[in-house]
Amino acid sequence: ALLYKSAIFKLEYYETFSVYLQTDYGTQDYTRDILLVRGILNNETLHILVNHWSSRREGEKETEPKRLAASNKVQSIIQTIKEEDANAKIIVMGDFNDNPNNKSITSMETESMLYNPFKTVWSRDKGSLNHNFQWNLFDQILFSTNFFDTRNSSLAFQKANVFNPKDLTQHHGKFRGQPFRTYVGKRYKGGYSDHFPVFVSFKSL
Repeated sequence: ALLYKSAIFKLEYYETFSVYLQTDYGTQDYTRDILLVRGILNNETLHILVNHWSSRREGEKETEPKRLAASNKVQSIIQTIKEEDANAKIIVMGDFNDNPNNKSITSMETESMLYNPFKTVWSRDKGSLNHNFQWNLFDQILFSTNFFDTRNSSLAFQKANVFNPKDLTQHHGKFRGQPFRTYVGKRYKGGYSDHFPVFVSFKSL
């Protein structure tokens, strides 16, 4: 879903797209749809693609083809958008279940001319989720490079970061500093999520 303030963002159109997957037995497998939203922000038409790609639960390499299929679908949607408007401003966001250096993400950058500010946000000490005491940054927001053309844009990129204030963070124990989870297994812990949110900021020109 895309949450927005109706006083700031004017919705024009939305559509969902399925990602076709196959099991090892040749039958159809299913994953979450991709949501495309078009609307007006600061007198600028934006095309926003919201994603939640297949998890790594069955193994990173074993599930990689599913995320590559989703990546290819995003690129196909972007190509269609650009056929109608070569200068379309596009934002691609979501939980990709892949890091900024994985092929599913880097191929979107190169093939669809997207900029990923989270490549420089991710580090040994920073990410949006922690697995086996290693930070991953599965949650990312990419956008088309024409946002940097300030002569033809009413929005200018300022910064990108992980939103990790203390009240979203585990305070004690060996998991200190990690996201304060709602559940650990079936045990209710009262936290917010096992992921930190991420954000990008644009300023009005």
